Amino acid sequence: MPQPRQDLVEFFAPDGVAIVGQVNRTATRAQLDAAYSSRYRTRWYLVNPKGGEVDGIRVHTSLAEIPDPVSMVVISTPPSTVASIIDEAGAIGARYALVFSSGFAEIGPEGAAHERAVADAGRRTGIRIFGPNTNTNAFETIEPEVTKLRGGRIGVVTQSGHNGRPVVQGAYYNIGFSRQIPCGNEVDYDVTDFMEYFAHDDQTAVVAGYIEGFKDPDKLRRSLEACNSQRKPVVLLKMGSTAAGSRMASSHTGHLTGSDQIVDGLFSQYGVTRVRDIDELIETSALFAKLPAGTGPGAALYSISGGSGTLMAEICEAAGVAIPRLTDATIERLYELIPRYLTVSNPIDNGGTFITSQPPEVRQKAITIVAEDPNIDVVVIGITGAIGGMTDKMADDLVALADTCPKPIVVTWNSPKTFGDGFEEIVSTGLPLFRSFRGCFSALRAFNDYEAAAASGFRARKVTRSRLSAAARSALTSTAPGEVLGADASRVLLSEAGVPLAREAVVTSAAAAARTAGEYGFPVVMKIASADFPHKSDAGLVRLGIGSAGAVRAAYADLIARAEAVDPSARVDGVLMQEMVTDGVECIIGVTRDPALGPAVMVGLGGIFAEILKDTAVRPIPFDRRDAEDMVRSLKGFPLLNGARGRPKADVKALVDAVMAVQRLVVAAGDDIAELDLNPILVRVRGVVVVDSLVVRGDG
Repeated sequence: MPQPRQDLVEFFAPDGVAIVGQVNRTATRAQLDAAYSSRYRTRWYLVNPKGGEVDGIRVHTSLAEIPDPVSMVVISTPPSTVASIIDEAGAIGARYALVFSSGFAEIGPEGAAHERAVADAGRRTGIRIFGPNTNTNAFETIEPEVTKLRGGRIGVVTQSGHNGRPVVQGAYYNIGFSRQIPCGNEVDYDVTDFMEYFAHDDQTAVVAGYIEGFKDPDKLRRSLEACNSQRKPVVLLKMGSTAAGSRMASSHTGHLTGSDQIVDGLFSQYGVTRVRDIDELIETSALFAKLPAGTGPGAALYSISGGSGTLMAEICEAAGVAIPRLTDATIERLYELIPRYLTVSNPIDNGGTFITSQPPEVRQKAITIVAEDPNIDVVVIGITGAIGGMTDKMADDLVALADTCPKPIVVTWNSPKTFGDGFEEIVSTGLPLFRSFRGCFSALRAFNDYEAAAASGFRARKVTRSRLSAAARSALTSTAPGEVLGADASRVLLSEAGVPLAREAVVTSAAAAARTAGEYGFPVVMKIASADFPHKSDAGLVRLGIGSAGAVRAAYADLIARAEAVDPSARVDGVLMQEMVTDGVECIIGVTRDPALGPAVMVGLGGIFAEILKDTAVRPIPFDRRDAEDMVRSLKGFPLLNGARGRPKADVKALVDAVMAVQRLVVAAGDDIAELDLNPILVRVRGVVVVDSLVVRGDG
């Protein structure tokens, strides 16, 4: 089980801090003490080359003048001076540096050179560096302090100093936060370090992040494994929806798989909730922090309007959140309070006048009855309009029930009017609060998904390292980096890896083509054998269903002539003869590489599903067999594999076997494989067979 990292614990509990840089010489001792003692909770010392005093507090001219040991140096000096200050800090035994200064890689080449010098100084001295281009938010108390902390606190880590600020301002909605950590330019410590810190922080229940990119996939996985081991949900706003396909010229996989898909695949492996904007990050993280772990998926939808209930139900169902029918006994109990012409089976419509005509104990009893239903796990109260006394009374009821209701309550406030009319009273309860049904139900779905993943058991992914056979290694290195392997080399490489291939052979004459076709049995498939035509169909260099020896000889001559006409300079090895496989569901398996997360394997339905609908699933390596099964079953076209509309069931197990075989091949080959396509791979009633493949040599 992952253990807390002592360096991160020490970083947040420094034993003496040196503050290097500009000094406010008009400040009073009390002002300086309020600024620094409350922030660092330890001894602090001012350092500036001019020396002197500020209200009786000595300003040291250098770090060497400080009479006592300090473990952290906070640097706010010009970027050209920071590396030398870190060297000085190393000389006095400091272990950490917080570099507040800006003007590094974010401004261009000159700043990037200063940033490299800072990183070098850190490695040289052994000092761990936070920043540069950051601030001291990580050490500051988040205000305002919540008046009603319900559940746990959220740890916030960001790669944008400013975008962490609106997140922690959720404190105004009674959302609790432990720390806000803006990581700056990350020359050393990065977001994954602090995700790992939060995993073991007793004051943190949920990890929330604003992320622009990851630098080290192994550190990312380690941090997520730590969060999972401590059952700390992770909610991330991940930026950078850039299609990896734009740089992939050879393979279908590159065009079908974007960076976002690879990120989503990794997040799926580790139970990470991905959100798309700041509001969603705040509200979803708050739901995770406030809703008790183990809360089930069944939602009761309670409102003052039939129209509101209908809208709630539609958005709830679209989000994939269960809306169970209340038991008959519960319905009868509700009809003792609510008129029978109203619908109360779920959604529950109290008719509005119920709120204004009934005393508090009756109104609250109705919500309690709903919560007591055995089919219900959480009660969602939808407030769609701020209506004077009506919403005031609903707020009063929520205040009374917040700590006594048998099931958790979640509230939506859908009106733009947030002043008066009960809104502030609802905020004061600390209940999970959303400003839209969409935000509420997408967060509930994410919570339910996380609970399901936790119940099935979080796990680390490891791949057993293996080596390519001599034959496979020879085949892979038979061409130069960046080039497409020839047909013979691809066949040797894939068959050695255990990937099932259709019978095929390269021939160099029309007579050999006819002879091979006779051995395979008619009809056959014929394709030009040339690495210079990676997409043979697009160039008209594939012939299907050739049914006689004469037709084979004619097709051979036609393919050779066609290849020469399309590209006279192309290298042509001959014609690839292949048995014709006509049964099975057409799929695709491919490999691409993400600059940050490394190699990833894609599986999808072939044909129109791959090219137009892009029905694919992706996981970065390493993944396990359960991941591969999840990939296949997540496809929109999976029913085609599972026997939809009377079709025979395809061999899904064999498809998963092929996905795992491709992963093993890529792990063994390392950087020597840049791209790989098995397209199509036909999934039959028994087994699978690859009828076309493409492998691009990497630069390993």
